[in-house]
Amino acid sequence: MTSRPEMLPELLSPAGDSDAAYAALHFGADAIYTGLPRFSARADAVNLSLAELEQVVAYAHALTPPRRVYVALNTLLQEHELADALRMLDTVDAIGVDAVIVQDLGVLHLARHVFPRLRLHASTQLAVHNLDGVRALAALGCQRVVLARETTIDEAAAICREAGIEIELFVHGALCYSYSGLCLYSSHQSGRSGNRGRCAYCCREPFAPEDGDARPGFPFSMRDLALAPHLPALAAAGAASLKIEGRMKSAIYVACVTDYYRRKLDGRLTPAEEATLVQDLQTVFSRPWTQLYAGGRDAPSSTIIDAVAIGHRGAPIGESQAVLRDPRDGSRWLRFATRRPLEKHDGLQIDLPRGGKPFGFPVDDLRRSGSARLAFTVPAGITVEVRLPAEETPDIPLGSTVFCSASQAVRRRYQIPRPRAADCRLTRPADVRVTLAPEGFTLHAAARIDGPDRPVEATIATPLALTAARQPDRTADAVQRALARSGDTPWQVAHLTLDDPQGLFVPASVLNEARRTLFAMLTEQAETRRRARCETAGQALGIGTPHANRAAAIPAEEVRWTAKFNLDGPVHTGLTRVDEIVLNIGHPTPAAARNALQAWLEQVPRSRLRLALPPITRPSLERALHATLEALLADGWTNWECADLGGCHALRMRAAEMPLNLTADWTPSGMNHVARQQLAELGITRSVASPEDVEANIVALAGVPGPAVEVLVWQHTPLFISETAPVLTREASREAPLMFVNRRGGRVITRVIDDRWVTVAEEPFCLAAHQAGLQRAGIRWFRADFAWSPPDTVRLPACWDDLLSGHAPAASHTANFLRGLA
Repeated sequence: MTSRPEMLPELLSPAGDSDAAYAALHFGADAIYTGLPRFSARADAVNLSLAELEQVVAYAHALTPPRRVYVALNTLLQEHELADALRMLDTVDAIGVDAVIVQDLGVLHLARHVFPRLRLHASTQLAVHNLDGVRALAALGCQRVVLARETTIDEAAAICREAGIEIELFVHGALCYSYSGLCLYSSHQSGRSGNRGRCAYCCREPFAPEDGDARPGFPFSMRDLALAPHLPALAAAGAASLKIEGRMKSAIYVACVTDYYRRKLDGRLTPAEEATLVQDLQTVFSRPWTQLYAGGRDAPSSTIIDAVAIGHRGAPIGESQAVLRDPRDGSRWLRFATRRPLEKHDGLQIDLPRGGKPFGFPVDDLRRSGSARLAFTVPAGITVEVRLPAEETPDIPLGSTVFCSASQAVRRRYQIPRPRAADCRLTRPADVRVTLAPEGFTLHAAARIDGPDRPVEATIATPLALTAARQPDRTADAVQRALARSGDTPWQVAHLTLDDPQGLFVPASVLNEARRTLFAMLTEQAETRRRARCETAGQALGIGTPHANRAAAIPAEEVRWTAKFNLDGPVHTGLTRVDEIVLNIGHPTPAAARNALQAWLEQVPRSRLRLALPPITRPSLERALHATLEALLADGWTNWECADLGGCHALRMRAAEMPLNLTADWTPSGMNHVARQQLAELGITRSVASPEDVEANIVALAGVPGPAVEVLVWQHTPLFISETAPVLTREASREAPLMFVNRRGGRVITRVIDDRWVTVAEEPFCLAAHQAGLQRAGIRWFRADFAWSPPDTVRLPACWDDLLSGHAPAASHTANFLRGLA
């Protein structure tokens, strides 16, 4: 490979399986990221086995220059999964991966405190979108943060300048409609959590507008990100790494997309070469492309969402001219002028007027227009005819775009060599001392597997009468050759010391047998050390200890209730038994915040009010939010709720010595007790349980030390929180809510809240009927969150009274609480 400028950012490619890993490395990736069979945000990818991971790491590290391998352990963990996660971290640490990509605060805490050698990369699933979020994660030990895809280049550049740690940006691949990590649609609808790698891709489903003025479309279905034109600007912004999405994609896709971005980043493409590479990539897999908000936040939704059709299209190569019927056999043929060479067994697709999935078919028979002779290949620039499938085919209007959706030529161009097994052997250095004496010899090995101060060691003493060597000057070479043959063991002699003052001879066969025993003992000692480390850490952190029965039942008189509203909404009075009202402040000016708070203070004592920060604060609003925080802190407001780590950091940095009373909403998820312990270290005293969690897990957390568990019993849960307006046949209004009906008849409502497009289900999430059981299990705090509810959908205080009495409305749902969570 040709040399590249040192200042270029890392090109990071996906590896859903080992073939994709080798493809990425062969075609120029500086690093790859992959998943394992568990705890990966692409759980439906093939993912790598541990043995395959070892081989890929060994191969990548042996290349010149060495390449890096990152492992994604980027899902949210429930309590019962912590022990397995601890063992998984131990394994990837032992393999020597270059970093782990994390979302769960518990995994982050384990990696930082138990496996300090592991580099930590904060996943985009953490929805980090501003400098406060980056600094918060840097303080928690992360060396890199993957910014939300919605970040503009200017915003990224400003963050890179001040971050103090590495920043990674996405440059190509599939997009989520919601901010990653904040989508609950799949979880609530099907029990398949996108935050646990099981997304059902509900945003790709058809929806019809509730008013019936248009046919069903795909209002939330995003185009694919493609930022190749912005690579110089992204490099100039200071990004450490440019990331290609695609762990669900094939090895040939990874080869093609990596090749394109490698050559584009290096400046090695002519316009003609780039056009060819783009077409090649599109034939392998491509939805229509978008630059999202790279150039600024004013990009219209119609350039971001493809509301008409879904799925892979291919490279556009022509327009339909006619559908002909051959009088000899009745077959039908599609005629078009191709702008790309075609051959038999390629694939074609056509967008149809009705929208939806394109009509696709293979090129089984191909000929030049006007000729009856079949061809195997045809060049670009001629009119061709392709036989349509014999089964019923849809009408193909004149002028329909014809796409090449599979190309045999591209497959041949991107043959992916697999390395030799000898190049994929992971070895670890060991220092060996050989001592020869007349009565026998001793081998001693030492290896540093978890730091320089505590090496694992093994010794074998072999009694054997040794005599003087005939050629003592050659003994060292003979010993070196014998010890170099480490066979299938993971060890390689890094430094060999021979202690042979009397010039003795030891038979090679005896030395080989002793070496095998020595390395087997060293492996056993290393495994014992690793197991002990995991067991010690697990015991110290309470991992594997049953927690479900630790909490005592809470008497009715000790139950506490909170209600959450928006600060800019109406002041609600007449609610009984409200211990605390939480007000989502959004992004007001200091004056507007003070005025709105004054209206509440006229009805509610300050001691019963808590101010909640928003989950998304774009960099353009960050300074204004800081000013509002400083004003309110100066006014003596000490009760706050954080919706993300960035907000928590912003508060703590501005409170100086002021004693804050901090709680957390469900968005900084704490679905296991180690994650909640991490929240406690940030000063959080109470944390809302995730609305996608299940009964058993919530109950298990009730009895563990750390922030008190607060359970949502009512919420129009935000299924999507997005920068992008949905797209149908009419422009979405920022003032009026939009109602859509999905293919199952479920209704969702989308509207603007705090300048974000928020989608909720018409039927609220409600656990009121289960409140008594949770109380018996030790849950003291309960919440009704009305901040996301569409106008006129909740009748207060009647709804509040029903919740207190344990009555759930008939038109409500319990999400995963009883059915479980994938």
